[in-house]
Formats: sequence, C-alpha cells, structure tokens
Amino acid sequence: MGTLKKFKKIAILMGGISDELEISNQTALEVFKTLKKKYEVDLITVNHNCKLLVTQLLKSKPDVVFNCLHGYFGEDGQIQSILNFLKIHYTHSGVLASAIAMNKHISKTLFKNNGANCPKGKILDNKINKKYNFPIIIKPINGGSSNGILKINNSEEYLKFISKKKIKLKKYLLEEFISGREITVGILENRICGIMEIIFDSDLYDYKNKYIKIAKHVLEPEIPKKISKELKGLSLKIHNALGCNCLSRLDYRYNEKKQKLYLLEINTQPGLTKNSLLPEMAKEKDIDFLRLCEIILENAICEKSY
Repeated sequence: MGTLKKFKKIAILMGGISDELEISNQTALEVFKTLKKKYEVDLITVNHNCKLLVTQLLKSKPDVVFNCLHGYFGEDGQIQSILNFLKIHYTHSGVLASAIAMNKHISKTLFKNNGANCPKGKILDNKINKKYNFPIIIKPINGGSSNGILKINNSEEYLKFISKKKIKLKKYLLEEFISGREITVGILENRICGIMEIIFDSDLYDYKNKYIKIAKHVLEPEIPKKISKELKGLSLKIHNALGCNCLSRLDYRYNEKKQKLYLLEINTQPGLTKNSLLPEMAKEKDIDFLRLCEIILENAICEKSY
C-alpha cells in the first residue's frame, strides 16, 4: 500500500491544548489530506482528556503516529512520553530533545556551549534594571509560532507589562533586541534542506507575519559565503547536540554591520501548513509534500527505557 511497508496504518494527532491549536489543526489537515490518498489514516483530535486520547490510540492501533501538535503538550516531551509508554512509533524528536528545545532558557545554554552567539537575556522578574538598553524582547519561555512575543521600547512599557503579568513573570524570558535580517535554516533527514531569509515590515517575525499577513520568503538569499557556511555548520551541530530526529528548523538574526549571527531558537516540529517554511525548502529540492510526509514517517521513532 505504498512505500512505507512497515507502517500500514497512520494516526494523525491534531488540535492539542496549547495556544497554537489553530496551527496544529492546519498542519494536521494538510498532512491528512495528503496521506489519505495513499495510506490508511485515522485523524485523532487531542484535548484535555488524556484518558480519551489513550483510548482512541489503543482503538486505532496505528503502526505510527504523525504528531501534528504544536506547543505545550505537543512538542515539549509530554505526548512523546505517552507514545513511548504505549510503544507506538511517532514522528519528530523524542522526549529529551523536545523538552530542551521547547524551553528557550535551557536551550540557550546548550546553544552557547556549542559555540553559538545568542541574545543576552534572563528569566523575567519585577525589577527594573537601569542597565537595560531598550528596546528589549519579552517572550514566553515555553512557546512557539511567535505567540506572545513583544518588543518593549522603554521602562514605561516594561512596568505596564510586569504589572499585568505579576506572578506569571517567571514564565517569560527577557532578551536584548537584535537588529538585522531574519534567517532560518531547515534540516531534513539530518541534513541541511535550505537557507531562507524572511522579509517583513515590522521589527519582529511574529505570529501575524507567519500566518496572517504572510512575510516574503527568499530561498538561498544573498549572504557572504562565510556566513552561509557558518549557518550550515552551526545548525547541524546544534541539531545533533540536541539529539533532534530527522528534521528541525533554526531561527537566526544576522547583523550585517557586525557580520555576526545570533541563534534565537530551534523548532523540532516545524509547521507543515501551506505557508510553512520547511515544505517550501523541500519543494525547491524536488521533494513534494507527500514525499516530505513520507520522509518524516520513515524516520519515526519509539524510545526505549533502560
């Protein structure tokens, strides 16, 4: 029934319990629409009822799960732990890689230890530091799709933000604002899939630029060979050091004046919507969306406990 001989039945997880539910649904429906033409596929909606999820998985009896969940629970090691326990193969990265990549504070330590430049920052508190050089960036420590990311231009805006959040402050990361070009590097089958520049009107590549007023995507942009080589080498090094499986996407800011790259974050589950970046990179390499999904499925894992 196709090229995936060891996988006769596929279950696709959609929805979830994070604020990225809409993107999860878009990704899942795109994957479902493509795979159902060739494979036996079940579409399972995930919500807060974990017992129901386990029941549906056991009833479906899939050979593999295509994990289309984004954000909390979906790409932070939690659903991966459940699937490991159920001994069901699943796509993307395992528990530890997912958990570390999702936590922007912890992952930054790994980035630096592997030679990456990162924006200076710390976990947010309610103190105003006179040494802050505004503007600064505030973003959720565990978040994706650029939801909740803010540019704070002065101390008044900062005070307004912390007065609203209060006890939730430790869930946010404060970073210096890095001006420059937005560059992303896609990895597929643990190899570089492409380099892309993202061009937009605002200061931040945020949720709006990703999914509403779509930014301009430029594949293989004009950048110095030295920078291109650094992007490829560092991206693979971080991908491997984190233990990512098959695919990831790394986001950078490139400051041309300083000729310096700053690694912002790594995404272990890049979006697979019609506006997503990795499918666009893959298409440039003559990998259509069906083949992209098959490659991801072929690299499915189930981690053993020892």
